[in-house]
Amino acid sequence: MSSTTILLVEDSATNRYFIEQFIMELGYRCVSAKNGLEAVAFCQSQLPDLILMDVIMPEMDGLQATTELRRMFGEHWVPIIFLTSLNELESVVQGLKAGGDDYLAKPVSFDLLSAKIHVFLRIAEMQNQINQDALRLEKYYRENEFEQQLALELIERLISLRTSTPSHIWQYLSPAAGFNGDLIIICPTPAGGEHIMLADCTGHGLTAAISALPAIDCFHEMTEAGCDMADIVRGVNQKLHRLLPGGRFVAAALIAIEPGGGALRIWNGGVPCVLLFDEQGEVAARCKSSHPALGVLAAEDFDDSMQTLEWRPSQVLVVSSDGITEAKDGSGAMFGLSGVEAAVRQGWPQAIGESVLSSAKAHMLGGVACDDISLLVIRHPAG
Repeated sequence: MSSTTILLVEDSATNRYFIEQFIMELGYRCVSAKNGLEAVAFCQSQLPDLILMDVIMPEMDGLQATTELRRMFGEHWVPIIFLTSLNELESVVQGLKAGGDDYLAKPVSFDLLSAKIHVFLRIAEMQNQINQDALRLEKYYRENEFEQQLALELIERLISLRTSTPSHIWQYLSPAAGFNGDLIIICPTPAGGEHIMLADCTGHGLTAAISALPAIDCFHEMTEAGCDMADIVRGVNQKLHRLLPGGRFVAAALIAIEPGGGALRIWNGGVPCVLLFDEQGEVAARCKSSHPALGVLAAEDFDDSMQTLEWRPSQVLVVSSDGITEAKDGSGAMFGLSGVEAAVRQGWPQAIGESVLSSAKAHMLGGVACDDISLLVIRHPAG
């Protein structure tokens, strides 16, 4: 006999006997109750898979029992089919409102009863599967939230330990998701200069943030060891090329500020905006992306050549990821380098970063950024 249990609630002994025999012939276990009180008592200790409920019964009728059972079952759904005579149809309407699912007129058609039992048991099985999937999904969501929060805290601590914030550098980072796939690392060199990296990892969120981790330690350790920026660029690329899965890479601008700030040396692999502005807030030099992103090329194909720019005290270097330049308005038009240049002139000389951010936001018409945003405003150390 099947483990499926059908609760038959019927005050007529004759009806109980014949329906009970028929249910057992179908292969199901049948438990009988003479009234609503007995049905409620049974369900307090065991949940049936389906209930056949008479309407008119002594002590507690089917309507009262259904209301009480639905309260007991809560979110767990058990099908309830009313057994009723034709002159009790008004009561059936009230019963359906109380939580019943269907009705069957007496005298009961066993063919129809069999069909309804099969249909409702199948629906109940699907509903239970949905409930179980929902519980598993909720459990996964809670665990995932905890793990992501832990990962976020570890990444933020690592970045904060590996970077400084000198007064002449203004920076802004904003993730499109919970994790930032962009990063900014600023490290003093043993000789008194500074090494800076603005990186934009493939995608955004946790996977992008994880892609940045190998670059952070490599960049910091080689800077601390006194390595030249060209060697650092090559070392970071080699590490990312070895560790990152296919299709993952890191667009980056790496900037070496010589001691005293006499010159800038820049390697740009995939960063759209690296602009040096003169004393009047006009573009003095553009450092275009002339290399593939880090992690793409093997060591033997990699080019570590850098662009050198003369840097005067009143000049300012502005660097941003594509989260700003590719910000779109309602028609799909990008903010672009022209938007950055206009915003720099508008905020020149004291509110450059704030002007770029507010202008980009206005361009998006208040919309949400689709990509991580990173922005650097680097003033001359002697400025």
